Amino acid sequence: MSITDVAPNPRPERSIDIYRRAVSWLEAALPLGWTVSADRPRSPSAPDRLLITAPDGDTVSYSIITSKGILSGDIARIATELSDSDRGFVCAHYLSEPVRRQLDGHGISYADATGNLTIVAPRPAIWVRNRGADADPWRGPGRPSGVLTGEPSERIVRALADHVGEISVPELIKLSGASTGAAYRVVEVLAERELLTRTPRGPITGVRWEHMLRAWAGDRKPCPTRRFGAPNGLEDLRERLAAGNGELGYAVTGIGATDYAAADVLELYADDVDAFAAALDLRPVDGRGDVVVATPWSAVVFERMEIRGGLHCVAPTHVYADLVAGPFRHPDAADYQLATLSADESAWRREMRRQR
Repeated sequence: MSITDVAPNPRPERSIDIYRRAVSWLEAALPLGWTVSADRPRSPSAPDRLLITAPDGDTVSYSIITSKGILSGDIARIATELSDSDRGFVCAHYLSEPVRRQLDGHGISYADATGNLTIVAPRPAIWVRNRGADADPWRGPGRPSGVLTGEPSERIVRALADHVGEISVPELIKLSGASTGAAYRVVEVLAERELLTRTPRGPITGVRWEHMLRAWAGDRKPCPTRRFGAPNGLEDLRERLAAGNGELGYAVTGIGATDYAAADVLELYADDVDAFAAALDLRPVDGRGDVVVATPWSAVVFERMEIRGGLHCVAPTHVYADLVAGPFRHPDAADYQLATLSADESAWRREMRRQR
């Protein structure tokens, strides 16, 4: 069953208004002869039970759970709080697709204020579904955009990928260097996209680092790059970089930061592209060059670097993300890097340490 009305406005704020908006979608979706009833208090709180009655008088009861926002990490708690014999009906401003999928998996009915709706019961037999908005129509400035862009995302994603172990969000903030508000927003996006697991209002307990890195790589805006020629060849350039002890503010990435193959182009980030090129006598070129230098969006590219052949290289996780998407993209090398990372996570993921 489908209803094509657009999401209503304005955004409901009180619990009772969220409930009423959700029930209005339910009433519109139910077949002729079916009715919805519940106590409708005058206070801002929603009623405790929802009753749906079939034309023959048979009735099913649902426990009402009303919230302004439901995240993926909340579903297990909601399912646990429902008794084995009880049915739940979740109401919210907006329920994201991953949240709706988890609710479906737990057999919990729901409706949001945009029209996303599923109501199920074996007796009387009910299965009604409606599709509402695919994105939160009331998302305002400063709220999670659902995409992993900007420096806070780079810092949070890299910190979670580079480390293993349980960590609270305040500890993650200290570890990553991201601002408090931005960190919580990024964690919310990661949770909604099922890229991490977190206990309700508790610590982060697991990270799907491969999927998270791919999602981040795909969402990032590509860094600006410039091409140069190395007058004396790449071998001479590598030797000069190795002798510079990292003072030039660079980080090699791409194929040159892996064991995939010998790179005929050196790809790297530089803190100051002009100063870097001048110090190494690199010559700007309009077409193909043997050196590609990117200006990073964030200083996180210079964090947790590793030394390979005397060269400072971005962390293995960052190399993988760069090979997945962006100016350094190389799908075959990305697959190789993923296989390398998956073979021994202990070689590159550091244990979380309690932040003070």
